[in-house]
Amino acid sequence: AGQAPPPMEPMATSATMPPSGGSPVIDGKQFFRQARSQLSYEAFNLFLASIKRLNNQQQTREETLEEARRTFGPELSDLYKDFENLLNRHGM
Repeated sequence: AGQAPPPMEPMATSATMPPSGGSPVIDGKQFFRQARSQLSYEAFNLFLASIKRLNNQQQTREETLEEARRTFGPELSDLYKDFENLLNRHGM
């Protein structure tokens, strides 16, 4: 009794980190599943309407991102970053 736990190997911790210290790449389906589970019904529908306007060229990418930022708020800033990355990947 009273023994110290074995020391951690430095390799074990650095090997599990995602490359370049960023979050893992998220795909569209995953993102929408996450957004749906974390936003209220109304907020999620507002978000979808905003994306629809972007797709129909009724608003700019910047306007869409601004609406998304307001919808997600500071609590869901990770979701906002994922959304921004998705837009960047799709060249929007």
